[in-house]
Amino acid sequence: MRQRCETLDMLVKWKDMMEKQTGRKIKELQINNFERYKNQFLQFSQNTGIGTHFTDEIHELAKEINRSLLEKARCLLSNAQLDKSLWVEAIVYASHFINGLSSTAIGGKTPLEVWSEKATQDHDLLREFRSPAYFSAKDGMVNQRAKKFVF
Repeated sequence: MRQRCETLDMLVKWKDMMEKQTGRKIKELQINNFERYKNQFLQFSQNTGIGTHFTDEIHELAKEINRSLLEKARCLLSNAQLDKSLWVEAIVYASHFINGLSSTAIGGKTPLEVWSEKATQDHDLLREFRSPAYFSAKDGMVNQRAKKFVF
């Protein structure tokens, strides 16, 4: 999304994708209270039957979540002695890690369990950030079939 005016279009696409993937309907949205587009969101809410709550608190919550992810990414990069140019990969890994951990706020379940209503993923699948890994490379008949990289 390049501009705020694209927010509603992105929301509609996201809503359709999530409802198709989960087979469930979205019931409520909490939207940061920005006046310029409030009428568009109210119209969307009325057309879809989704309850919409406007609040300023979401901005603070989002800032706290982003701060937490960034702190975890800094730790991952520092401990693995990797360059900060890999910050995107570190944040993605940190978010996967967080979503795989149980939380008392949601009854000892993981966010993934709550979202998908399936059992938690196996924690044995987690790998150390910067561990060696291999990928299949079909690069000619006599060349290596797997190439080494850093996870």
